[in-house]
Amino acid sequence: MKKIEVSKLLPVIMLIVLIVIGSQLSESFFTLSNLSNIVQYAVESAFIGIGMTFVLLIGGIDLSVGSVLAFASVVSAKMALESMSIPLILIVVIPIGLGCGAVNGLLVTRFRIEPFMATLAMMMIMRACTFLFTGGGPLTGSVQDSFKQIIKGDFLGVQNGIWYVLIAFVAAFLILDRTRFGRHIYAVGGGEETAKLFGVQTDRVKLCAYMISGLLAALSGLFIAARIGIGEPRSGQSYEMTAITICVVGGISMLGGKGNILGTFVGTMVVCMISNLMNLMNIDTNAQPIVTGIIILVTTLIVSREVGKSRKHLVKEI
Repeated sequence: MKKIEVSKLLPVIMLIVLIVIGSQLSESFFTLSNLSNIVQYAVESAFIGIGMTFVLLIGGIDLSVGSVLAFASVVSAKMALESMSIPLILIVVIPIGLGCGAVNGLLVTRFRIEPFMATLAMMMIMRACTFLFTGGGPLTGSVQDSFKQIIKGDFLGVQNGIWYVLIAFVAAFLILDRTRFGRHIYAVGGGEETAKLFGVQTDRVKLCAYMISGLLAALSGLFIAARIGIGEPRSGQSYEMTAITICVVGGISMLGGKGNILGTFVGTMVVCMISNLMNLMNIDTNAQPIVTGIIILVTTLIVSREVGKSRKHLVKEI
């Protein structure tokens, strides 16, 4: 009988434990307003988590998602404050995300810069552009209701945010699990040189993965602007760590080639619930990253231990 890896069950176990703990610690946890707060936070987290999943699966990393999110957010807010239409805002925001992702991908593939350094540079550049665009302060004013309804509205009685999350995860699942491109993503992460031998255009796959990450980060920025109704240049700070945490908790390997989008979904719910519980318990926001850091360490240790066992078992079989 095949032994089930603990690392595969860990995200689900954590989610169940959090639901039980949340119901016991706070009477507000299962209220409609609180669940709505979790969903609204989950929208942005889910999108950057999905984008990071694509990048991690190819063995890369994208530290620029928070800064791309912030720039797209202030641009969206600026256009909304000037009463520009939503389609026009999308026409501007989507190329911002795709463009930043394409630059990251080209730096990694064409110029052979390490993903960490390439995306770190993009993170700093886009954050600076965000502050220059806003003059260092938030963009405030009155935006049209249609812009706010992007995230606060509903369709068929279901909040728009839930639809966005479901559509994003279903689309990511179909891409990764049902398409040739998805198989190439795993092939590149599993072994780039081997993938090349089988005819996989690895540079193109990497470029597309970074563009997907950039696109989803930009859309997250649009959602944040619609939710808070202003352009806040400090938005998205530490979101790159949120995205990485979501993926690690969801069982996505930092070495590439291992994990699935279902894990990212569960990881998103786990991270959002933890953040929500800490807010309900009035834990100091300065102390909250400590909890996140511990979660990353514990999860990584468990996953590393399982990987080590798998390798030992493989060596014995050989």
